[in-house]
Amino acid sequence: MTIHHFETLRPVDLFVELGKGSVRVHATDTTESHVEVTGRDADEVLVEQEGDEIRVVAPRQRTSFLSGDSALHVVVTVPTESVLAVKTGSADIDCRGTFGTSQLKSGSGDVNVEVLAGPATIDTGSGDIRLEEARGDLRVKSGSGDVHVERTSSTVVVSTGSGDVQVGSNTGPAIVKTGSGDLKVLSAGDDVSMSTGSGDFVIGTATRGRFTAKGASGNVRIGIPAGVPVWTDISTVTGRIHSTL
Repeated sequence: MTIHHFETLRPVDLFVELGKGSVRVHATDTTESHVEVTGRDADEVLVEQEGDEIRVVAPRQRTSFLSGDSALHVVVTVPTESVLAVKTGSADIDCRGTFGTSQLKSGSGDVNVEVLAGPATIDTGSGDIRLEEARGDLRVKSGSGDVHVERTSSTVVVSTGSGDVQVGSNTGPAIVKTGSGDLKVLSAGDDVSMSTGSGDFVIGTATRGRFTAKGASGNVRIGIPAGVPVWTDISTVTGRIHSTL
């Protein structure tokens, strides 16, 4: 195990690069950042501070039958609204607190984030993505993982190859795409555009905005509160259309 302490009187730019293991980042009201690395090769991990930037870079991990457990686990504490750039191979990424501009990428690990206050991108190959709140523009992409975004207040673009996508509520435009998964928006307060090859579409409650759903074989359900004026343009090749407006 190695532990590093750095004086940080304001938010920092944190860069973490890791292959296998886990990355946990805590954003809190602090004037001192901490980096803790555990694992067999913890002593080989580069941890340094240069101005307002903190870098944590693990050596390229060797994979063979005799290499043993080469997983590394990194725990970092930084000031609130610090900028994040995290890149991993198969390591999970878990970020607690409020962060600024962020770029998070994992090959096959899961990504779990609490609050993103600035523009952000999240990209995984096959891992699941969960985000509690996005206050800035958000772009999310996954090859085959599920995506769950609880609240958005700016533009959000989500695409996944075969996973399901759920957005809790949006007060900014939302564009959601998947190859074969289901798409769901629980409460829509702005424009929503959804497309899928074979999944279902659901908008639980739609209060305002323009809603577009395009699919090959899935079902579409949109809930409209009584009294809301609606203009519809609906067509289907083989399915049924039912409206209680």
